[in-house]
Amino acid sequence: MMKLAILGAGRVGQTLKKLLENKFDIIVGDLQQNSPEIIAVNAADSKGLYKFLSGVSIVISAADFTANKQVASAAVELGIHYVDLTEDVETTRFVRSLESNAQVSLVPQCGLAPGAIDIVGAHLLRQFEKPLSLKLRVGALPLYPANRMSYYLSWNTAGLLNEYVHPCEAIVEEQKVMSKPLEGLEKIEIDGYEYEAFNTSGGAGTLVETFAGKVQELDYKTIRYPGHVDYLRFMFEDLGLKERMDLANEIFNHNVPTTEDDVVVFFAKAIGYLDGKLTERNWVRKIYGKDGMTAIQLCTASGAAEVVSMLGEGLLKPGFVKQEDLSFERFIQGEFGRIFA
Repeated sequence: MMKLAILGAGRVGQTLKKLLENKFDIIVGDLQQNSPEIIAVNAADSKGLYKFLSGVSIVISAADFTANKQVASAAVELGIHYVDLTEDVETTRFVRSLESNAQVSLVPQCGLAPGAIDIVGAHLLRQFEKPLSLKLRVGALPLYPANRMSYYLSWNTAGLLNEYVHPCEAIVEEQKVMSKPLEGLEKIEIDGYEYEAFNTSGGAGTLVETFAGKVQELDYKTIRYPGHVDYLRFMFEDLGLKERMDLANEIFNHNVPTTEDDVVVFFAKAIGYLDGKLTERNWVRKIYGKDGMTAIQLCTASGAAEVVSMLGEGLLKPGFVKQEDLSFERFIQGEFGRIFA
């Protein structure tokens, strides 16, 4: 059985282990060795990291995105396929820079957004004779919020706040542009429920690069309950917390409750010409938790688990792999990817 290393024993890391334990021989590492099944590993300690990865065929980083550069570098040097869940654009660029030395597959940005939403979005665009636009909208939302910003924590705080402060890649009039985070506010209605959506970084993955010059408009926005973005703007812009991310993380971790009652809203809309007619295609899902897993755990881990399964079957090419280059049919029909179907 092929050996898989999961770095990060948080919610998503544990869910990955649960989903994949019948397919791989799995070891799990984390900074905190809080159970006998977890190996103490610090990605910043090269010697310890290399020891952890000894004999491994695939490594997936479910740790904080700040660990990914070290893990990716070690994977390339050791000849191990690399997968991560990052939304951080600069980290993905670094992973891509390793491609020239890689004899293995490097597949960053797996999971939900980026990840599954980009696979689905690219599929929608490719149905048209002449694609015009693509809107990608995803939200991990609490089911029962009762605070002013209508939000509770359901996933990694550092990753959450990171996407609120960095420029956002988009396509406007066929050209790649950089948009400000927390801008582009719009109302969106899904199944009669009203939400808001606004620019956040990373969710579009590499789609902007792939479709620049081929479509007129393409963007990614995060879905929240109405009014949420006003509190984010107050925090990051008026109070200047985008310059104090350590403090912002501390505030959220100590004062915003964590919830296990959540829903993932998954929305992609493509417009283009089909048989000479201007047509839209939508892919909309609301996904809830089950079997002791929250919705965001299940969605993030399922997207990544399907990619790991593809690697285990030898289906992916060596070098840097974009989400939109993965087989949509194989992903959506797979044991784990079908959650988005």
